Amino acid sequence: MPTAVISTTYDPKYLWYLPITTWVWNKMGFKVVCFMPRMDKLHNTVILINQLQQELGLNQKHKFFDCPENKEATYSQCSRLYASAVDLPEDETLVISDIDMLVFNTDYFLPAADGIIDIYGADLVPPNQYPMCYAVANVGTWRKLIGEGTPQQHLDRLLGHIECEGFRGNFWSKDQETLHNLIHSNDEVDYRLHNRAKPGTQFATQRLDRDDSFILERLSPDIWDYHCNRPGYEPQNFEKIMAILSYYFPHEDLSWVNEYNEKFKQLL
Repeated sequence: MPTAVISTTYDPKYLWYLPITTWVWNKMGFKVVCFMPRMDKLHNTVILINQLQQELGLNQKHKFFDCPENKEATYSQCSRLYASAVDLPEDETLVISDIDMLVFNTDYFLPAADGIIDIYGADLVPPNQYPMCYAVANVGTWRKLIGEGTPQQHLDRLLGHIECEGFRGNFWSKDQETLHNLIHSNDEVDYRLHNRAKPGTQFATQRLDRDDSFILERLSPDIWDYHCNRPGYEPQNFEKIMAILSYYFPHEDLSWVNEYNEKFKQLL
């Protein structure tokens, strides 16, 4: 089974999506690995999510890293690059995605080929960056790209020595820059770029985007993915998310999403 890699901090604006995003990936036939900062004590929201995922039988594993509090967001973002350093089969397809990105169609992902990484939406980011959504390759290719080490060792080498104020803002694109640099400094790995931008914009074709005021008018079987409205638990955003889930999964009982949302909000 292929693996989708996501990450989150414990900021509820992101953490809220974990069971929903996992459920959608599982429906697409992918198991999920989610990187998160290690915690001394389980947050009540994490306990809720763990219980829900067990009740639903979701196929998702947490992978934890250590870092200073001011670097949690950046460590989390970059951690996805090093998922191949965990115990996964060499020939398994590994897809990087976002915690708040729901993928409804994976047919456009080319079959992972040895020594090749596919970058989808390459024209959606500034020069000298490649987007996390989506970088796709088999585990063996990812390992050639990142080199030896554990996820923690990779992250510490990349970020541990950097100190500054406003770390999150100053290094917001570190993951995308690092992916670009890894690809262009590695002779063992080739790459294919796939563009998605609507002409003259940095908005992706065949994507429902949270910045679109008319998002519910764009519902179509041709849509590939949905960059979710955020925070998902706010009433207007939740209404849109539920409408979109109901459209793409019309025969599924989604009552658990309503119940989860209410319990999550009580813990805020």
